[in-house]
Amino acid sequence: MTYSEEHTLSHPLAARYKKLVNIILIKEGAHNTAFTTEKGIDLDQYEVDKNKGGNRDNTMDFCIGLRSMEMLLVEAKLRVKDPRNLKKAELASKIRHSKELLVESERTVARQKILLFDKSVVNVAKHHIITTLFKNNPNATANLLVYTVQEFKEKCF
Repeated sequence: MTYSEEHTLSHPLAARYKKLVNIILIKEGAHNTAFTTEKGIDLDQYEVDKNKGGNRDNTMDFCIGLRSMEMLLVEAKLRVKDPRNLKKAELASKIRHSKELLVESERTVARQKILLFDKSVVNVAKHHIITTLFKNNPNATANLLVYTVQEFKEKCF
């Protein structure tokens, strides 16, 4: 999974909803990041505009284009203090709705999805997702990657 600015910017939503990844992450609770010029598509803002003030909780926070010509969905849970409060249905709904929005523009969505947590809770989040939320679905846990912002930068860019 490697970021592609070209694929990100070629998405029809990028014309109106492209934003620096750093700006999106700061809006979601990051204090500072190693991102500088990398761009993503702000799905929360698209959802609000599409539904005239709709609920931002219906979508993943943003997506990026990959060299594989897929779109990678990312949810930043950087303000979450206790990841054990995450709900499987809420997460599944965000993924499903985000995929629907991207498929409307005839783009393939990557199997993997990224959840970002603060480094102070990332290990609890990984454990909770594997042992509680998706314990009976090994495919889901294999495709739901839990990272810190720094790990996301290192592994996907």
